[in-house]
Amino acid sequence: MIGVIADDVTGATDVAAALSRAGLQTLLAFDAATPVAGDADAIVIGLKTRSIPVADAVATSLVALRTLQNAGVTRFYFKYCSTFDSTDAGNIGPVTEALALALDVSTVVTTPAAPIHGRTVNDGDLYVFDVPLHETHMAHHPITPMCDSNLVRLLTPQCNGTVTTVPLAAVREGVAAVRATIAAADGAGVTQVIADAMTNDDLAVIAEAAEAAVLTAGSAGLIGAIAERQVASGRAIATAPAGRTAIIAGSCSRRTLEQIADFQASGGTSHRVIAEAGQTAEQLAEAALTWWDEQSADSSALIYSSSSAEERNDELPEAGELYEQVAGIVAHGLAERGVQRMLVAGGETSGAVIRELGTMVAVVGTEAAVGAPWIHDVDHGVHLVLKSGNFGDVDMFTSLAGVEDND
Repeated sequence: MIGVIADDVTGATDVAAALSRAGLQTLLAFDAATPVAGDADAIVIGLKTRSIPVADAVATSLVALRTLQNAGVTRFYFKYCSTFDSTDAGNIGPVTEALALALDVSTVVTTPAAPIHGRTVNDGDLYVFDVPLHETHMAHHPITPMCDSNLVRLLTPQCNGTVTTVPLAAVREGVAAVRATIAAADGAGVTQVIADAMTNDDLAVIAEAAEAAVLTAGSAGLIGAIAERQVASGRAIATAPAGRTAIIAGSCSRRTLEQIADFQASGGTSHRVIAEAGQTAEQLAEAALTWWDEQSADSSALIYSSSSAEERNDELPEAGELYEQVAGIVAHGLAERGVQRMLVAGGETSGAVIRELGTMVAVVGTEAAVGAPWIHDVDHGVHLVLKSGNFGDVDMFTSLAGVEDND
């Protein structure tokens, strides 16, 4: 059984989608310590450790590791973002080293390459749709600004051990060359080996070369290639039932803003959450739910706090955290009203929704978009899509909600 520890919620759904895409029956959990039981080929635990203090991220990840071991997992993967979101302190390096130490692994093969999402690695440098990482919007990220594209330089300050690469030439030479490179690094005491990969075929070579590894790490790209080499159970992957869809958007990414605009232009009804001084999350959520209750009983609709950079300049300093709370309360209220389909846009927003709903374990179904599968919270009867802000086509909200039926 494959077990994955993901450092955020939407990253967990991305990797769960890769496993499910390969035909593996996959369970998705959202708490490090809660026991996970069920008939599955893979288990993913989605945490919120990407940007918390290093010691807390390590401790929580080790708890998740023990949970997976208790569930019968024998092969482990640490999933981080394909844009390598981190600082000089971590948390990618420290968590990987802590997991390796706990599993008695000396050298870990890792790569953020995910060609399906436009992320590639060459000469140790990370590219986003052929643009060096430090030249993308990630250079201006408010929490983890990525001002360098070289992964060795990014990872080394985070680690106690040493870091090297598997060059693309070795990958293109084949499995034996990659295994020899990894073995040489292990013999030299290197603790993490970053593999170049430009295509899915490159990832397939790396996956085969590392097939005996107890622990590997990276984005959803490498674990997807690893999953392709697994023998699936053959059970059908479930899908969500048709019906009314509630869209809750908190991401301010360019793609999410485009998806909101497309939904509105196509005739979809929407309510924007805008906080004024002194307003509480409960008040804002009540207003949003009152608006929802006024809509047609079979009409999909959008509740959003997403805004452009210019609009955010005029918002309250505490607006971001406030809107996360609103999203969670709204989702809980919608579930109480019998809404069974929800699309949630944004990592922090998704985390707030999961916490407020009390979702502990969900069954991963078919993908609503690449990297964004439906998940079924069986205990609460809700089907969710937890979408990273940049994922999905421009018309994702429109097509998933079926707004053409609302005209």
